[in-house]
Amino acid sequence: MNSILKTLVTAAPALLTLAMLGSPAQAAGTSGPDTCASSYVWREAIPSDHVCVTPQVRQQVAYDNSQAGSRRDPNGPSGSNSCVGGFVWREAFDGDAVCVVPAVRQQARDDNAQAANRLAPVQLASGPDTCISGYVWREAIPSDHVCVTPQVRQQVAYDNSKAASRRNPNGSSGSNSCLSGYVWREAFKSDAVCVVPAVRQQARNDNAQAANRVAH
Repeated sequence: MNSILKTLVTAAPALLTLAMLGSPAQAAGTSGPDTCASSYVWREAIPSDHVCVTPQVRQQVAYDNSQAGSRRDPNGPSGSNSCVGGFVWREAFDGDAVCVVPAVRQQARDDNAQAANRLAPVQLASGPDTCISGYVWREAIPSDHVCVTPQVRQQVAYDNSKAASRRNPNGSSGSNSCLSGYVWREAFKSDAVCVVPAVRQQARNDNAQAANRVAH
């Protein structure tokens, strides 16, 4: 895997300079509950992707993003998101269809699996809402400090970004009605973001466990 990263990054020297700028997550304790442990930075496959990875992996992600258009086959079986031969979807987050080599997709899976272990130790600087190690604020809205896993926080951010596209303004609940297959998330009172039923159940489970995930 390391040889693949070195080869591809060498092909894009401009990205080396960009990556040297680093991420806010490099400064321990300055990025809230998503602060990375020393030597890790945010991956940022999309701006809200705060999975902590090595700087080399972050470089690779930026390079793959820059090459996304050239690796698609619009006539493939998955339509405009189909990859040319030898490439597969990265799947770093739900809906990630950037085409990468298989080893890079496996790297993304490995990084996702290690996400909770790469966060900086939680500091009580966040006050009574500080989460225990391995958990971060959900932030379905800015004041939502229910502690969840990094993966759930990422899902919440993604669902928020898709909120408008999942509404049916002509539905029985007016402008907040959901398209078929979606339900209100109900992570907090009046939360009408439309999500799949499993995500609503996750929000209920997280709410029920909220008190057990706060640092003391």
